[in-house]
Amino acid sequence: MRKIHTIPIFAVLVLVTSFSVPQVFAAPLSITLSPDPVMAGATITTTGTGFTPPTVYLFVDGTFKDSVPVFPDGSIDIGIAAPLISGPHQISIRSEPTSLESIITASFTVNGSPSIPEFPFSFSLVIIFVAVAAMYIAIRQKMTTNFFKPF
Repeated sequence: MRKIHTIPIFAVLVLVTSFSVPQVFAAPLSITLSPDPVMAGATITTTGTGFTPPTVYLFVDGTFKDSVPVFPDGSIDIGIAAPLISGPHQISIRSEPTSLESIITASFTVNGSPSIPEFPFSFSLVIIFVAVAAMYIAIRQKMTTNFFKPF
């Protein structure tokens, strides 16, 4: 009778299983957002690892924002504008743009709201000067035409 060696058979089973179940040895998914908290409208950088190339899809608060290319090593890196509404928000990554299930999600907070920049006082003086000068030129030109003779 032949003796059966169990170690080579076990090694072949492990090897076949590792090829048939790729998720067993895949890198864990991770996502990092910076800065957090972020000002409204500022750029928030999203980086992550463990994704399957070539593309994943980025959603902010359930709304599609962008398709993100996945690098060959499974990493992503994208900058997006933070929402203009202050408070907590959520970024989710999905494998398909029409999928309702997220691969991974991360939360971030938006502080403040965008403000309209105020012009300095000196800028107001420049506008007043330009308006007065334009009126002076218009009146002066009107006075020198043949249609209007003041005296």
